[in-house]
Amino acid sequence: MPGLTTSRVHSFVLPALLLCGAFLLKWWYRTATVDELGFVLRPVVSAIGGITGEEWTFLRGEGYIFPGLGILIDRSCSGINFLVITTATFAFLVLKRSDGGCARPLLAMISVAGAYGLTILANTGRILSMVMTDRLGLHMGPTAHEALGAFFFLVALLLASLVLDRTLALKPPPHAHST
Repeated sequence: MPGLTTSRVHSFVLPALLLCGAFLLKWWYRTATVDELGFVLRPVVSAIGGITGEEWTFLRGEGYIFPGLGILIDRSCSGINFLVITTATFAFLVLKRSDGGCARPLLAMISVAGAYGLTILANTGRILSMVMTDRLGLHMGPTAHEALGAFFFLVALLLASLVLDRTLALKPPPHAHST
């Protein structure tokens, strides 16, 4: 094809693979059990238990129950949708930079790890904020619960994306030549 260089083809391959990966993760999530979602739920549950000092128990097929907090963290609390969106956002922020050279694919893969970390952090914060509002006597209905969660995730994604974009835009200082 005229005008289609090898570098232009390569610039489409990794984003296409990342989109396929996001689609497959989302497809898998449709039928994933709480047991299978342990890779995102266990770190969150451990952090919540560590921060609050509350004990929790895993109920196979149901989720992680905190009797002292009166909450059950189940598959709907996994943050998988946030993980998919954050991974795609971070990867595309890295890949859109034309000055990254051959490091762009590596940076995009590192951004997947960053997206996972942010998912754990944001999900922990989201659940803790729900616990705090409940302790303050503000018992939310399902719609308010979901709205607060969506707001929390949106703010986390926006702030992290801005920080990542600004960090990527920083130019390293020029090296001084010794003569």
